Amino acid sequence: MEKKKCRCGAVVLAAGSGKRMGGSTKKQYLLMGGKPVLYYSLKAFEDSFIDEIVLVTGAEDISYCQQELVEKYGFTKVSRVTEGGKERYHSVACGLTALSNCDYIFIHDGARPFLTEDMIERVYKETLDHGACVVGM
Repeated sequence: MEKKKCRCGAVVLAAGSGKRMGGSTKKQYLLMGGKPVLYYSLKAFEDSFIDEIVLVTGAEDISYCQQELVEKYGFTKVSRVTEGGKERYHSVACGLTALSNCDYIFIHDGARPFLTEDMIERVYKETLDHGACVVGM
């Protein structure tokens, strides 16, 4: 019997204000290697087996993210850029609500740019084996 492929989604959180870091640019939009920090998380999910990505950001940044990230870099798996909430857990809830019928959901902080396809695959394997997985570095 062939194993059913699970539908996997990702919620990438980019609604933070970066107050602790200071400066006028939010950390997820700072340039690293000529691209915004947020680009690297989106790229890792885009290049992986993930079926759908929801990007959660502040209301004032929705059009910027849509134009300067999703459209500019051709992220076809980003199905929606949506507004986050007051606290991180509110933003996670907004992202979960925006996803379409996923069996497994990956939640990632977009200001953490060192996510790789290999990490995503390892997390998926561990989730299949154990029901859930959390990565810490």
